[in-house]
Amino acid sequence: MGRNKQVTDEAVLKAAREAFVELGFGASTREIARRAGVSEAVLFQRHKTKLDLFFAAMIPPPIAFADERGTGRKRSATTEVEALAVQIMKYFREAMPVLMQLVMHPSFNLADLADRETRLPLHRLGEAVSACLERHRVAGAITADSRRVRTATLTLLATLHSLALFERMGLHGGSFPNTAIKNVVGLVVDGLSAEKGRGR
Repeated sequence: MGRNKQVTDEAVLKAAREAFVELGFGASTREIARRAGVSEAVLFQRHKTKLDLFFAAMIPPPIAFADERGTGRKRSATTEVEALAVQIMKYFREAMPVLMQLVMHPSFNLADLADRETRLPLHRLGEAVSACLERHRVAGAITADSRRVRTATLTLLATLHSLALFERMGLHGGSFPNTAIKNVVGLVVDGLSAEKGRGR
């Protein structure tokens, strides 16, 4: 039986992703095939095992940052990182249902997934924040060294990820306000700008 090209690979992965988010890894391949509009045989022609299908479908969605640097006005490090943090938080909110199912699977290992999967968008989040902070460090607005900038980037991403997870769990009514995100950014940027006075 030939490969059914009338249903795209992306449509199959979308159907699988929706089923896995809704039903967990227990979602049957029969149910996934039904949602995708293909037979189970076609499903297994495209993905050798259910586990292969799961990991292909549950790659976190891509992220595209809005570049606001070309607005013509000079913005502070805090303002720029706040704008990035709001976008990252929006991304984590949308990706959290997928991320939760992915990391709960016993076979999940981020290093292994990163080795075999080129579509992982998570590194882009850190690159965007780190590049923004580094730009302001070079301009003198941030006095910490590059090592502390990298640590601050990780701290900010981990905090935003945790906030999105807490929202998913229903904390704070399921939604932290943007002021909470901005307060976190303020702490991070202020900490980087205060390094000079510490003699480090």
